[in-house]
Amino acid sequence: MPNHLRRRLRGLWGLLFLVGLVLAIWGGQGWSSLGLANDAIATQAGTPEQLVLTGVSFYQAGDYRSAIDRWQRALQSYGSGAEPSQRVLVYENLARAHQQVGQPAEALDAWAAATTLYRKLGDPLHLGRTLTEQAQVHLSLGQHRRAIALLCLPQAEAPADSCTPGSALALATATDDALGEVAALGSLGEAYRLQGDYPEAEAILQRGLKLAQASGYGQFEGPLLNSLGSIFQRRSRLDFRRAEAASQLGLTGIANTFSGQAQGQAQQARQLLEQALAWAQQQANLAAEWQTRLNLLPLYRQQDDPTAVNATRQRLGELVAQLPASRTLAYGAIAVGRSYQPVGTTFRCALSGDEAQAQTWLDRGAAIATQISDHRAQSFALGELGHLRECQSQLDAAVALTQQAQVAATQGLAAADSLYLWQWQAGRIARLQGDPRAAIAAYTQAVTTLESIRTEILVADRDVQFDFRDTVEPLYRELIELQLTGVTSLQAAAKQNLLPSASALESALVTADALRLAELQNYFGNDCILNPIAQARVDLLAQSTNTAVISSVVLPQRTALIVNLPNQPPQLVWIDNSSQLRDTVVQFRLGLEAFYTEPYATTVAEQLYGQLIKPLEPALTAGNITTLVFIHDGFLRSVPMAALYDGGQFLIEKYAIATTPALTLTTAAPSRPENLQALVLGSSQAVVAAGRRFPPIPAVPTEVASVLAALPGSQALLDEAFSQAQLKQALQETPFSILHFATHGQFSPDPTENFIITGQGETVTFGQLEAFIQAGNPNNPQIDLVMLTACDTAAGDDRATLGLAGVAIRAGARSAIASLWQADDAITAQISQDFYRFLKEPHLNKAQALQQAQIQAIRRGPSVTPGKWAPLILVGNWL
Repeated sequence: MPNHLRRRLRGLWGLLFLVGLVLAIWGGQGWSSLGLANDAIATQAGTPEQLVLTGVSFYQAGDYRSAIDRWQRALQSYGSGAEPSQRVLVYENLARAHQQVGQPAEALDAWAAATTLYRKLGDPLHLGRTLTEQAQVHLSLGQHRRAIALLCLPQAEAPADSCTPGSALALATATDDALGEVAALGSLGEAYRLQGDYPEAEAILQRGLKLAQASGYGQFEGPLLNSLGSIFQRRSRLDFRRAEAASQLGLTGIANTFSGQAQGQAQQARQLLEQALAWAQQQANLAAEWQTRLNLLPLYRQQDDPTAVNATRQRLGELVAQLPASRTLAYGAIAVGRSYQPVGTTFRCALSGDEAQAQTWLDRGAAIATQISDHRAQSFALGELGHLRECQSQLDAAVALTQQAQVAATQGLAAADSLYLWQWQAGRIARLQGDPRAAIAAYTQAVTTLESIRTEILVADRDVQFDFRDTVEPLYRELIELQLTGVTSLQAAAKQNLLPSASALESALVTADALRLAELQNYFGNDCILNPIAQARVDLLAQSTNTAVISSVVLPQRTALIVNLPNQPPQLVWIDNSSQLRDTVVQFRLGLEAFYTEPYATTVAEQLYGQLIKPLEPALTAGNITTLVFIHDGFLRSVPMAALYDGGQFLIEKYAIATTPALTLTTAAPSRPENLQALVLGSSQAVVAAGRRFPPIPAVPTEVASVLAALPGSQALLDEAFSQAQLKQALQETPFSILHFATHGQFSPDPTENFIITGQGETVTFGQLEAFIQAGNPNNPQIDLVMLTACDTAAGDDRATLGLAGVAIRAGARSAIASLWQADDAITAQISQDFYRFLKEPHLNKAQALQQAQIQAIRRGPSVTPGKWAPLILVGNWL
């Protein structure tokens, strides 16, 4: 299922779950208080009560807007003198109706009013249940932390399963409300699942399932099983991506391991979802069956089970005729229509021969959306129909449908998460029509719209993570390609004595920077750490120094290098065949990692030098450049540029080198602290952490001692003395400018698996490290440098290197030095000692200090191969 539809459907778990909840609460009378109102309210004509009942009739008929109108009029008729018990039911009805028509803000207002009235009534049981439903709205908006705060915010210094008083789960427990407790647990588990904390989500959902079964609330089993199945489905996708990354490197054994794990996870997901399906059929719950089959459909497609796929589509066709019109039905129909495209072709054209069936479902989705006046659903249905025409080369029809989709996306509640898709689609169609100016205009509109909601769609749903390359990233890359079309390259300019097209290159740089921010925000899944913090862009900071800033952009056919030199317009270099370049990079990286091989063969290093540096040499020489700052893209992030070789020298011998994740994520140069003091943390012994054994690092005590000697006044925590608690305490007691970690760590495709390991075998994520730093003393100056000398980053995995690229930002530091792989620990210890010795020299900045330390390693002789000194790279502020 395409991810933009998955985002729209993710609230459906809540729909099914709350159907079960309200049936139990209100005695099987339908939606929440609707049934209760039917039984309890008199029917005098023209009274508020009659308006309530009329609203119920409209709601049950699927006319939610008319229901909202009647209930709002009923509230006005009641006036402030009405009993709270009367008004609270109407507010609950309003909240659910607003949710049905895609008005979450209004729904939250109504839930807040209901919450206030339940507090006034002194009814903790229904207050807790209302908080659970309110949390569901926050989940539909991707506001997981807010949902968790309403459901069960863990108490500090308390048992792990305790909640703050007044939260939904705490109220349910206090009132012995098993039904409310199951409801809160189900919603809480879903919140953690959507946040990406799968172990916690699974534990909570299993607890909810056990309680539901023990308490006789079997109506909850289906939704709980659906959520558990979704966890295993997500884990399966994660392992499949890891298998792909390993396969690209030729690591067949590792690829097979991950592929086997992925298949096992997918099978577990299938079993859980089929249990949920059996539950829905047993309960004769058609809405639950509809949603569960929608969840199973992409899984059957992934497992290449055409029999199950066809049977599922056939049954969905029967169900759509039996269920009342709703958002659930509209988005589900669109998802089924989209499922006829081959797997993995989101917004790319690959005709399957099933276009007639796809159109039937999309037309059905559009009709349902029109019936219930859901403009957002209309936008998706029309947009997908436009995409179908785009792929069929019926471009006039594609233009008309795409324009209608954009109009629908701007009706009523703004639907920017669909609008950018159809602006992008308009750009693609214009490109096919041979109108590059219109294409660039449409693409630029799409990027502007996307930037306005980037946090919402990239942070809100962890399911977006591995679909990012299909639903977001191509938009930026296609626009950059359009912006660079026709720009004179440095190679051509040198031959023809032409000037580069500075304005087009500047536009491409801005778009590339937006892509970098989107990638990092999506990867970390955090909506506050990536606000641009630079006083000026990196290339502008470099203007006053002999520094060149080189940005790379990997496009499908070729790779662009955009070079910024002091006091010159940007310049462009093209490298042909991106796929071949990637293969060369992987070969280079793996050759370096085999540092035990002597002598080292420089052939690949020279080949890469010729592609990445040699075309720039005349401009670098003319500009008296001494420092190179790289803002790399994709697979190029895993290249230790210092080890490129010109046939006589390594690049580090000619230039100081740094890397930064984006133009706007590097702080301006601070004044160097007068007294450099480090907190040095080391683990030399073998430890078991995160389910695996990490070998000893014998040279760590020597490294720790050398840092202490180089930086008087520093403090060390070694082996057993290095724990989470001791780290936190040390940061509270002393303001250190440097944190030096001589311990195992890893950067993974999954950001939750990025960590360093303490001497006691604990893991410390970079988010935890940031929290420790902030808790130490919020008024302390920012940490200047974090150094990690024994980390390991998956070779060739673009997502793993995002963790390394963002380590300085995530740890709350100006810059970081980290290792791309675990290199020779004795050489690393010596480089660390030399680095701090050079760093104390006032005329050397951090990049130059690391350059001199690595040159010292090279001069120790041919036995010190590049794989032993090259993995240490400087990220962030290089000054």
